[in-house]
Amino acid sequence: MHILSKPHIRICLVLFILSSYQYSFAKVSLQQQAKLGQTLTPIGAVKAGNGSEIPDWNDNTNKLHAEKPLFIINRENFSQYTKYLTNGQRALFEKYPNFYMSIYPTHRTAKAPQWVYDNTIANAITTQLNQDNTGYENNKAGIPFPIPQSALEIYFNHISRWRGLQVKTRASDAVVYADGKFSLYTRQSIIRFDGYNDNIESKYFISLIAKVLAPATKSGSGVLLLEPLDQINKKRSSWLFDKGRRRVVRAPNITYDSPVQSANGLRTVDDTDLINGAPDRFNWKILPKRECYIPYNNERLASKSLKYNDILHKNHINPELTRYELHRVWVIEATLKPKWRHIYSKRVFYIDEDTWQVIVADQYDKQGKIWRVSMSYTKFYPQMPGIYPVINVFHDLNSNKYHVMNLQNQENSTIQFNGEIVKNNLFTPSGFKRFMK
Repeated sequence: MHILSKPHIRICLVLFILSSYQYSFAKVSLQQQAKLGQTLTPIGAVKAGNGSEIPDWNDNTNKLHAEKPLFIINRENFSQYTKYLTNGQRALFEKYPNFYMSIYPTHRTAKAPQWVYDNTIANAITTQLNQDNTGYENNKAGIPFPIPQSALEIYFNHISRWRGLQVKTRASDAVVYADGKFSLYTRQSIIRFDGYNDNIESKYFISLIAKVLAPATKSGSGVLLLEPLDQINKKRSSWLFDKGRRRVVRAPNITYDSPVQSANGLRTVDDTDLINGAPDRFNWKILPKRECYIPYNNERLASKSLKYNDILHKNHINPELTRYELHRVWVIEATLKPKWRHIYSKRVFYIDEDTWQVIVADQYDKQGKIWRVSMSYTKFYPQMPGIYPVINVFHDLNSNKYHVMNLQNQENSTIQFNGEIVKNNLFTPSGFKRFMK
């Protein structure tokens, strides 16, 4: 019999304690983790298609040719496709006679760098929600919960999905009124995704800086926003630029359902990105996974040949320019807790399984009626590489108005991903003042 020496016994004991610590906090087993990259994609989607409309995922970016729609769903026939539609989409058909959805062949164009895949696979057995369920810990820069066990884990997968290391844009947001007229709000923005920048010393998850270029009444104002992952235990830090006094002033901690003024109140603070911020005011649960017709591969909407008049039609964006495909989605439901107030009593989110992005959001009023419908019209950007919204659209079914974020068709620049990463000193009050010059 081989007898271990005392040093060997100590080493074995340490290894046992470390392994026990890992497994006691692991969300999935090693056997489940092994599915990532095998039967599941490296970030947790089912690799196999459905045998018909949804193809297998293979990490190859499909080239979209001049495809024609397979069919069109409109007010007359949408009842035939209800099992593939969200409640909000059905409400759009019922409300607006000219709304329709062109259904195209499905292309699973989502991908991410290999290092994101590697980190995500490692996260499967180490990452856990914090004790308050307001964030997570023990993670690397990747999807925190590729094999989620709860609705909140799915929520945080959306919050922390791969969007590149940084994005620079010049874009216009539009408010489209009931009569079809619209107003524009143009801004220049830099968003640094600190959660994916391991070489950046930052206690925040996202750093954002923006200045307003139009309209003239707002031009010269701006915002600096430093966003933590856990927004309960670590508050957002934000500053505004007072253009009259040329001063940086601390902004109030605006969160939850505070209305966004530039959106004419059609978007709340936590509607941004279809959902963001602290999840604590709602009870969360997972609903059955589904196949849905969702906006996807919207190359045409990004065309520089389009004018904003081409896109912004009465009641909804021009359906001739949109593309929908059949994809599998996770579905999570958030119901307002009795002790809190919020303009929404319930919110249902449909999350693309290949990206973890919320792609459709249905929001309900205090009487439990569908009130607002939001959709993210995404496409593949090779510079990331990955899927990112071309525009996000927020419909208000009561006012017949809608709001569009991130229009870039008429801007004299293109979206820029990654590149030279902006340094921390820009995301400070003094850096903000320099940026506003």
